[in-house]
Amino acid sequence: MKKLLPLVLITTALLQACGSSNSKSTSVNPTTTTPTTVAEVHHIQPQDIPEYIETFKQQQAQLQLQFDGQQSAISFIDMSMENKFILAKYSAGVVRIGFDLEEEKPVSELIFMEGDASDPENFEATRILQGTAIEVTEDDDNYIYTGSAVDTQTQNSYPVRLVFNESLISGGASTLVVEGEQATISGTLGTQTYIDMQEMLNGQTITTLVFDSVDGSVNDAINMHTGRLIRQAGLTTLMPADGEAYSGGVDLFAAGVERKYQTGGKLGVHSWCCSAGKPANELGEDHEAHGAQLTYFREMMGAEKGPKFYFFTINAAPFDGVHIMSEAELSQYALVTD
Repeated sequence: MKKLLPLVLITTALLQACGSSNSKSTSVNPTTTTPTTVAEVHHIQPQDIPEYIETFKQQQAQLQLQFDGQQSAISFIDMSMENKFILAKYSAGVVRIGFDLEEEKPVSELIFMEGDASDPENFEATRILQGTAIEVTEDDDNYIYTGSAVDTQTQNSYPVRLVFNESLISGGASTLVVEGEQATISGTLGTQTYIDMQEMLNGQTITTLVFDSVDGSVNDAINMHTGRLIRQAGLTTLMPADGEAYSGGVDLFAAGVERKYQTGGKLGVHSWCCSAGKPANELGEDHEAHGAQLTYFREMMGAEKGPKFYFFTINAAPFDGVHIMSEAELSQYALVTD
């Protein structure tokens, strides 16, 4: 199976840390210096993006769930490294897919929770079916889960077959809502965010990107290129008083030609994990693992301010924590222009 999961794992822990605006802030006293020269680095070379997106779309087309003879598409909701599962939406509700994200291997577990999944945060199951005798095989890029699902109330059993590959995770679960020349972004950023952003900017006149509730990115490699789409389009980014953005969401906010902030909005930053077993804040400032992020922030904030802001973020909080930037810090590190 072709692996992009290492790119995903950089931000998996970040989503767990940043998914709530109730995370406590930590004090920050950065003592870092800015390197004078940094080579341009990309996790995905700009010229390779069309092929990358095409491969993603081909993988997405293979995602499916067959339940009692009925076929349904599946889409990402959330995941847990600690509890080793991925949550996905399907036509009748939510399916919990066993998967060890750290070891990059499947766990023979499926649990089906039927109900209205249009608002996953307030989901309530009306029926639960437990997977039994689940077997997992690999076929090229796909993991194939087969077995039965048993209704926990009636004990009726139904055949199930689920096809899953990495595109389920790396696509994210974000939404873009357009109203006039303003678009509002929310959810978890990923490859689908790039596709949606590109299509929106190609088809409509948008001047401002508003951040509703962005909990992070599951694919930093493409997320930085999503930021470049925002910059190339000349968009203003706006953090409203009731908005929040964490981790990769802050990266996208930084892409605005103008970056506006209303008191009360939350911009949360922290380190990422990991390179050679070490989180970013434990690597030397000249470590090559910083290359792609430094390239990005130099583009968005300038050769001096960009690296200063990046090194501030990775020292502000550990990868499994979050630091909500104060208004003084937003000004000090030039994240806000107005």
